[in-house]
Amino acid sequence: MTFQRTTRDAIASGNFAFSFLAVLLAAGALFTATQAYSHADDANARVRNLAVSGVVSSTANISLHEYTMAERPSFVQSGKVTLNVTNGGNLIHEMVLVRSASAGALPKVAVAGERSVGAIDEAAIAEADVIGETGNVAVGGTVSKVFTLTPGTYVMFCNIDTPDGAKMLNHFTHGMFATLTVL
Repeated sequence: MTFQRTTRDAIASGNFAFSFLAVLLAAGALFTATQAYSHADDANARVRNLAVSGVVSSTANISLHEYTMAERPSFVQSGKVTLNVTNGGNLIHEMVLVRSASAGALPKVAVAGERSVGAIDEAAIAEADVIGETGNVAVGGTVSKVFTLTPGTYVMFCNIDTPDGAKMLNHFTHGMFATLTVL
């Protein structure tokens, strides 16, 4: 006796195998996501414990260079926070501090005028989210500012335009920003 498979039987077998594989992959993805969520919760709890214990500082050092901004540490305790801003570059820079989820969430200049296209449109930032700034920080200079910060995410940026031949070069559009997390 010979066994003959019809096309319909072959398709049904293939569909079953594909469905089984899809269920296995979905179960694996669910397991991985559950573990990642669990690890993130654990990490957040450890950071909260550090903040409560006083290990987290209320001071951060901000380094300005062409066209980078670096913060050490990247998170501070809420309350009165001192930012020591040092310009190690060869151009004048500034540090503007605003409450925002990310630099990408900030409003940008769309049409050239007083500011370069792509620069932060500081006038469009909600007044409640504007924390303050250093003003111009001279080459080799340091400016220290104290801000009262509540828990959340803050973006620091340099929004200075520097002449570059016939056009203006905006420091923010070239990557001069950093994020500070306040616990």
